[in-house]
Amino acid sequence: MSPLPSRQTQPNCQGEKVVLKYKAEREKVQGSSNCVTVYFTLLKVPKVERAVSIGVFDGVHLGHRALLRSLVTVARQNGWRSLALTFANHPQSVLRPPAPPLLTTVDERLSLLSETGIDEILVLPFTEELSRYSPQRFCEEVLVNGLGCRALVVGHDFALGHRREGTVPRLRELGEQLGFRMEIVSAVTNAGELVSSSCIRNLLLDGKVERANELLGKPYRLRGVVVAGAGRGKALGFPTVNLQGGTEKLLPMHGVYAGWMHLPSGIWGAAAYIGVRPTFGETLPAVEAHLLDFEGKVSPGTPAALELVAFIRPDQSFDRVDDLVAQIRKDLVFARTKLQGSKGTDFG
Repeated sequence: MSPLPSRQTQPNCQGEKVVLKYKAEREKVQGSSNCVTVYFTLLKVPKVERAVSIGVFDGVHLGHRALLRSLVTVARQNGWRSLALTFANHPQSVLRPPAPPLLTTVDERLSLLSETGIDEILVLPFTEELSRYSPQRFCEEVLVNGLGCRALVVGHDFALGHRREGTVPRLRELGEQLGFRMEIVSAVTNAGELVSSSCIRNLLLDGKVERANELLGKPYRLRGVVVAGAGRGKALGFPTVNLQGGTEKLLPMHGVYAGWMHLPSGIWGAAAYIGVRPTFGETLPAVEAHLLDFEGKVSPGTPAALELVAFIRPDQSFDRVDDLVAQIRKDLVFARTKLQGSKGTDFG
């Protein structure tokens, strides 16, 4: 597993142009891999003609991918660059706090966006000042003067600007005045269900990880570093790798999952637990995984990522440790069954 380049490890992230090279061979757009240029300030974006899409793109799900395919097509047909404008924080953190838990961190989003074939990404903080921009000011200062926008590629229900006054009809008017055209992409449905980030969040909170993965187009992932645990799993005969990640990520329904653990040494099938360990009277959520057929040691500080494949059972409290051990044995059997025919995704 190759380490994912992060914003913190790039040498020129303080307002400079940063080039992040991600491996995107797994989801080729028009038969080629992609090297994406990422900007963290509007002032550093060179003045060229572009097709632009705007959004949080949380999860970079099937709907987002359809939108970005259209963005790439429009840009290539006209000899323009394709740029996705996304936000470092969810707009709801400013408009209607608190923001929902995220499906993807900014770094994860950059990695996934780089797989779609786009040329550039602009990451801006969503601020109170930006939220007060009128549609005309945003289009003039950001889209046209800042990004050289010649086409704005958006979904049918898209809106921008103060109080979302920049609806599609209003943006068409502004486009005619300012020299860009609108390209509207239809909503994406899957098995009759509208694909959206909020829908996927609800599925994960209900433990419906397999359905959520279908709408994401990839398994849901939790990234972090390995931390030392209390050693209970080892004492019970089922040593676990304990994962500590950021607090902004959504934790799915508490329970036991079948999944794949990605470590620098390789990818391992796992029976993963997400919950508060009620049998032992704890209250803080934990993420840990027993690696199937693994006999090595994983040191604290090791980067790791857990890819969730299937839900096995909800969290529960056991009156006796022996009952817990018996249930864990059953969980391992279920995990092996669920992972048959599955393969961990090499996602960096």
